[in-house]
Amino acid sequence: MKVVVAAAVMQAVDDRRIALGDRLTIRRGDLSVNIQPIADIVAERGSFETSIGDLVSRAVVESDSAATDVLISHLGGTKAVQAFLDEAGLQGIRIDRTERELQTETDGLTWTPEFVFPERLEQARKEVADARRQAAFEAYLKDPRDTATPIEMVGFLHGLATGQLLSASSTAHLLEVMNRTVTFPDRLRAGVPSGWTIGHKTGTSQTRNGINGVTNDVGILTLP
Repeated sequence: MKVVVAAAVMQAVDDRRIALGDRLTIRRGDLSVNIQPIADIVAERGSFETSIGDLVSRAVVESDSAATDVLISHLGGTKAVQAFLDEAGLQGIRIDRTERELQTETDGLTWTPEFVFPERLEQARKEVADARRQAAFEAYLKDPRDTATPIEMVGFLHGLATGQLLSASSTAHLLEVMNRTVTFPDRLRAGVPSGWTIGHKTGTSQTRNGINGVTNDVGILTLP
């Protein structure tokens, strides 16, 4: 979802609704869950002033959930991201929930603002009965929300790579950001032949009680 959100942001840039240089401040209440390096900065400083462009980079390169959720909010919510996909004709991709909503629901919880404190979220997770947590995870794997069909994701990537999805400048910017992805270097990037380049985004869900999660990495390979 993070590369899709990043593309929606770049479309908003093309429409001059926002700019990559726009400044905003991240506070404790803006944080998300799980992977979010920004949370360490906020914990140390109390707040973090940054730009839309920096958040796009953090969401894709570092898979920062807080950066992603702030961008979604800045766009107007998940419905705004879905509107971008629908207008592009990508009907098989769904963005229904924020990262913090999605990641807590997979644990059998409902997002609440107190979960921006990791210790409170962890305690709440411990209090969820194993059967309930397992049922929530199994339901997540079958849920049509927040999913993409392979063919529609290929359509998204093809539209991005060929400049049909965004303007030339926004296309170049997002591809450059994707080229800097650092998460899971032992997966797609590890298989790239010498001389080729890859701009990609990793996608990983949890494994729980013997049920494997989902690994959906997507990217664009460029030949020499």
